[in-house]
Amino acid sequence: MVEENCSRVDEKKVRAILESRQINTYFQPVVAIASKSIIGFEAFSRVTGEFARCPDIRMLFHKDLSPELIVNVDRLCRDKALARYRSIHETHPDLLLYLNVNVDIMPHVDPDSAYLFEQIEQLGIAPQSVVVEGVSFAPDVERMAAFCAHFREHGLKVGLDGCAVDEPFNSAISRLKPDFIKINRSFFGDTERAEYSAKTLEGLISAADHVGASVIGCGVETEAESIRLLMAGVNLQQGYYYTRGEERHVGDPAWMFREKIVETYDKYLKVKNRQVRRKKERFVQIFKDVSSVCSKLSNRSEEWFEDGCKKLARTGEGIISLFVLDTTGRQITRRISSSLRQSASHPDVILKTDIGVSHSVEDYVLYLDIGYEKFVTPPFVSPFTGEKACLVSTPFFNIQGDRYIVCVEMALAG
Repeated sequence: MVEENCSRVDEKKVRAILESRQINTYFQPVVAIASKSIIGFEAFSRVTGEFARCPDIRMLFHKDLSPELIVNVDRLCRDKALARYRSIHETHPDLLLYLNVNVDIMPHVDPDSAYLFEQIEQLGIAPQSVVVEGVSFAPDVERMAAFCAHFREHGLKVGLDGCAVDEPFNSAISRLKPDFIKINRSFFGDTERAEYSAKTLEGLISAADHVGASVIGCGVETEAESIRLLMAGVNLQQGYYYTRGEERHVGDPAWMFREKIVETYDKYLKVKNRQVRRKKERFVQIFKDVSSVCSKLSNRSEEWFEDGCKKLARTGEGIISLFVLDTTGRQITRRISSSLRQSASHPDVILKTDIGVSHSVEDYVLYLDIGYEKFVTPPFVSPFTGEKACLVSTPFFNIQGDRYIVCVEMALAG
């Protein structure tokens, strides 16, 4: 991993470290909680020997080093990591090596350089077992894309490292189409901005899905953070939480951390079961409330629907808004809201839920037309309350026997 730049650099000391080759590699596992397994290791470089007390390891990767040093330090760290990984690869050829490339070398190296591939080939490591990582905020994304294309031509995988909440990672994801995307603690460790971070993570996961990338949560320090990531859909993780206390163990690295992984999975399963039970209870109540709305509308004529919706919005538990469609999907009432956030400017036109608007192409109408008894939309943020909600639609018949559809926006909290 290329760490953030330190403020000062001692080029003479860096050159001495390079000449002595006193660099050692340490591995941190990348775990898959759902399959209770390790999928690979990320390589970290540390100074050893007489330079072990180097005040700041980040000095090795300082952007202000001479181009020659930037390139040669990066190559030395990769050489050490690959050599150390070789024994793991021989025993577990399916495990991946996450190998960081300092993006600061890219202006000084030809994208078609074969140096990395020769390093891998000389050690007998399968190229498909290596994931070449670069930071998401690389200054020249187009040049990085050229390197990535070259890596893929030789069978290597590509990863984006160090994605942060406040950085413009979407363009890098779209352009590079990485196999893996690593997110830092800003997505799950900042409790003060938990809601903002969670929504940003949803967007990143969506972007990753569009390019076929797997998201890895990095820097996990506690069980709570691990479960928070799992609840958000991030199954691949790494961090001190998984290695804490494992220094005393020796043996097969693919099994050293299994106990912690299994323990985390079991606790996540309990949390997930509680969530599913709460969700089931909530939807039982939602369907009961919607059925109650239908029964009240069924005993009336169409002329009463507008006033009826107003009354139901005021008195119905959990109802955020509702409106009625005729059998063709044309809206015949306003979208009535129980929320004080509904402005005097009336949001119906903006929401495309005004009287006379056709909803015939919407899933909540089409599914009823083909015989479904009810339809529930995916969760969304209510424009009236800002809370998570869903829209439930179901057909009913009025007192004259004519078919209608009621659409009820219900709160999902609880």
